[in-house]
Amino acid sequence: MPTRSYADQRTSYLAEQLKSNDDYRVRTQAALALGASADDAATKPLCDALTDANTSVRVAAAAALGRLGKPAGLACLQRAEGREQSAAVKSQMQKSIATLSSGGGGGPGAPPPPGADTKYYVAIEITNKSGRPESEIEPLVRAAIQSKILGKAGYAVAPKGETLAQGKKILSGKKMRGFYLLATVEPAMYQGGNLTQVVRVSMWTYPAKALQGEFAPKLTQSGTPKKDVQSENILMKMCVESAVDTFHKIVASL
Repeated sequence: MPTRSYADQRTSYLAEQLKSNDDYRVRTQAALALGASADDAATKPLCDALTDANTSVRVAAAAALGRLGKPAGLACLQRAEGREQSAAVKSQMQKSIATLSSGGGGGPGAPPPPGADTKYYVAIEITNKSGRPESEIEPLVRAAIQSKILGKAGYAVAPKGETLAQGKKILSGKKMRGFYLLATVEPAMYQGGNLTQVVRVSMWTYPAKALQGEFAPKLTQSGTPKKDVQSENILMKMCVESAVDTFHKIVASL
């Protein structure tokens, strides 16, 4: 009973932070913590947060509902997805809807080939330094990057395993610019009761592979004193989605 009481109080506290705190970073962390709570009572505040004014909070709430895994979260995600304007938030909503609908996840499907309106062709490679199995990390990170890239018009993604020769052939004679993104997943860091995740992403030309830039999104989740794979997954996805946002901005400036 004391344990249940503490859990109830923690959920109530996090729900209040998610609803009322002026700092979007605190609201984001509260959403992620509610997603890890396994508490049915976390569903409503997370559903309410799908209308938060801040994009990061809405992404976190959508991801948290997928992780929470409660059937009641499916309907509110479906309603919110229909009115959402942000591609990043909509993408996360769709992933969580798929998770709740199927009861599981998986890697990305094969990307569609470049179309007549494709301006940019992007190859993806994942380097796993997390210490976790490749089968867990590579599909998750690839799916997040691919989905985010394809959420913006004018982009196509190279299929996994494409050789440089194949990429050169696809780009030859076409008015497309090729890019290569190398995402390196660093080990999760647990310190001071917090979880910190870094994913380093370098941007290159493709297929020539001339370095264009590098960025390393870093996210921290409080209240995570011990190993929490699901929270690591959420932070990884949010890191790479942030990296792709930066990539899109750089490409637009070229």
